[in-house]
Amino acid sequence: MTLTADIDGRKAPVAFAVTGAMPFFGLIAAHGALSVVLAFATGYRFDPGMAGILSMILVFLVPWFLLLLLIRRVVLLAVVDKSERPIADLWSVLKALAADRPRLFGGALRLAAAAFLIGSFAYQKELVAVLQPFGWDQAFADLDRFLHLGHDPYALVLAAAGTPWAITTLNAAYHAWFFVIYFIVFVACFAPPHHRASSVFLIALVLTFAIGGNLVAMAFSSAGPVYFERLGLGDDFVPLMTHLAQAAETSPVWALDVQEGLWDGYAGDGALAGISAMPSMHVATTVLLALYAASYARWAGILLWIFAALIMVGSVALGWHYAVDGYAGALIAWAAWRAGFWLNDRFSPA
Repeated sequence: MTLTADIDGRKAPVAFAVTGAMPFFGLIAAHGALSVVLAFATGYRFDPGMAGILSMILVFLVPWFLLLLLIRRVVLLAVVDKSERPIADLWSVLKALAADRPRLFGGALRLAAAAFLIGSFAYQKELVAVLQPFGWDQAFADLDRFLHLGHDPYALVLAAAGTPWAITTLNAAYHAWFFVIYFIVFVACFAPPHHRASSVFLIALVLTFAIGGNLVAMAFSSAGPVYFERLGLGDDFVPLMTHLAQAAETSPVWALDVQEGLWDGYAGDGALAGISAMPSMHVATTVLLALYAASYARWAGILLWIFAALIMVGSVALGWHYAVDGYAGALIAWAAWRAGFWLNDRFSPA
């Protein structure tokens, strides 16, 4: 008899939820412990900012989640089940969900752990520029040209989608990433405790952030095309930044203000911090979202793969990343997804 089987979820919902997601909680605990060690070693204050992250998630995402849940249930009851008492049946479904203590307690614990992970990841990302000077930008720019037959990827992207309207659309998708990833993480946290794909996704998310966003970022510290000239590496990307500035005169390009804010933070005169280009975490996490969505439904997978393509193109068009940053991010996400299955099946009780 397994440990999970020994624990009655109705009587001990917290313990039941934790035993069903031990790899997820264990990896986050290890990541947090590393942040604490780094804080002591560097004197760089560690503050995961969980309260702010949780407040944002709960205030903005809970209403959307409940609305979509209601819409989905209404459609299922009306179209699939052809219920003769849809209101009464819907009320029964909502009462059953509210009474599912293991799911609610487990979701709350996973959500709190995810908020801690985001803060811990952001802290270690800030340390990249502190501990490891940007030294790989020239190499990645050269590798980009080699892989794209002598062309700068941004020039190819702008030739196909360089109009002010297209740039604004890509920038809107890039900013929408924050809502999309938080929403899907919220959904995964409150999935049934032993929903395999959701558990795998959450484990893979930790691995993607820790290995890609922290370890690889530290090993291959780079700032990205937008800062290429400011690093004294030449004017290779001046045409791109000039194009973006000109596009902003016609249609909004919000990335430009964020990029300035990050540079001010790096120079020690701003609130924003965390410049790091390799790998692209926007691309990595969006590919992971697409893999998770595809495991739920074909239509969801198609939508998220389209979104991932927009993020990949936008990462180059907006000057945030070299194309190889995105390729590396996608590979890391795929490897984390596969590793997530192994860890979940190996260490989560049946």
